[in-house]
Amino acid sequence: MSVPLKYAPWCSDVELAFYTSLAHIKITHDKLDSSARKVLGLYEVQPKDAPERSMRMQIHGNALTTDEY
Repeated sequence: MSVPLKYAPWCSDVELAFYTSLAHIKITHDKLDSSARKVLGLYEVQPKDAPERSMRMQIHGNALTTDEY
């Protein structure tokens, strides 16, 4: 039996290492430059989790792409 498709808002799951990497880049490279920077996120669906945790956008410590510096 199939289950009807339902909307589930996603939540973010950002690792502490991402903020450490971002701070390092801001201090050593970007300085006061507030230009946009590419970030690679992982969208994960976990059907076994509760509905509020089943849709996650994960941002890992190595999520900042290195093609800009």
